Amino acid sequence: MNSPQNRRRFLATLGLGTATLAGCMDALGSADSDENDGEPSGNETDEDENGSGNEDGNGNREIVAPAIEAGELVDDFEEIEWNPMYDHTTVSSDDECLVGESSMLVESESRDVAGVFRAFSEGQDFFGKDLSFAVRVESPLPARVVLDVRAPGASDRLVSARSIPGEFDGWLRVEGGYTGKRGEPNLGNVQELRIYVEPRGDAEGPIRFRIDDLRATERSDQGKVVLTFDDSVESQYTTALPMLEERGWSGVAAIIPDSLNQPGRLTINQCRKLRDAGWDVSAHPHTALPEMDSDERVEYLQNAHDYIANRISEDGARHYFAPYNRMDAASIADVREVFETSFTFGGQPNIAPPLDGHMLPRVNGHDADDIATLLDLTAEYCQVLTLMVHGVGDTESENSLNDVTEEDFEAVLDAIESRDLEVVTVSDLVDD
Repeated sequence: MNSPQNRRRFLATLGLGTATLAGCMDALGSADSDENDGEPSGNETDEDENGSGNEDGNGNREIVAPAIEAGELVDDFEEIEWNPMYDHTTVSSDDECLVGESSMLVESESRDVAGVFRAFSEGQDFFGKDLSFAVRVESPLPARVVLDVRAPGASDRLVSARSIPGEFDGWLRVEGGYTGKRGEPNLGNVQELRIYVEPRGDAEGPIRFRIDDLRATERSDQGKVVLTFDDSVESQYTTALPMLEERGWSGVAAIIPDSLNQPGRLTINQCRKLRDAGWDVSAHPHTALPEMDSDERVEYLQNAHDYIANRISEDGARHYFAPYNRMDAASIADVREVFETSFTFGGQPNIAPPLDGHMLPRVNGHDADDIATLLDLTAEYCQVLTLMVHGVGDTESENSLNDVTEEDFEAVLDAIESRDLEVVTVSDLVDD
């Protein structure tokens, strides 16, 4: 079994609107403002539970998700070669790690931003490569983790901004899906990497996070888009299906099993017709996982998986879409037991195909203008952008379950097609 005015202005110079990140503002401004470069903690958790296993019984390196084996190891953080971006930040080696003997611990009393940078004495060649790393944000939550790739300097750079849910303090693999660009970055000559964390919303407290397992993997050969539709809305069959069929595309219906066959919702027969049209029909059960204990959660997830696998689609049943963007470390461990992939809101593209497969990021897909920059970057760097809507059609009527008009959704589809992006299902993505 297997989400200040000068910052907004700076974002605009990169072509990255604030709506793209669904409330996550300024993916570049905080780090750029300092160009001189100058709570449960989880400590009581045993090695297997926090993912720190280092060797198997034969002395070989044990790979525990979200660590990966693929690609080139850029930094294992056995020696700390990174420096604090700000005077208020400290950087140290820490034995709570995902792989090896240590990770990098970054701490600051600042409530605005804390981060680190590593300057390379010789430019690093990451041309045709994607960067990813494991991170564990202990506080504050929710937060945003930003990877800033300077290639070669601040005038030519790429950023990847990933949202971390408010309850999630476990290890997460951040796959460098780019959300902002300045100048003409040359990834064959990366002179500096920066990683920093910013609180989101009303998050409070000192900043404390760990980083481990920084790797570079081979890039895909074409950008992709996954179109996901939540909550079993009937217009996914009556409206979205024919719109996609006109272009030869398929989508992903993330259904609430208990909602099927109710007014305004998909019927099970319509789900089967979506399957026959090449769609994934996947699990989106609507109880927030952190509200359950582990035994109850696994049974709940297994029931949702089995309902879809037995009645609709074994392929689609492999994929889970978290409701309310709620996830914690214990919940994702249970999700891994039942599902092959899982999705939350994250506000960024992802590496294609995904390296880990869990807590993959999604982006709101209601407005073509809002996602234009992400589509451009997805196409240029051959990544995958997963878009999320609910229903397509009339959004004004009382009790309407639609959240995007047919006209606006058509504009989104036109924007995808104009960039020569391949539209795939989740199964297509992971089985490729």
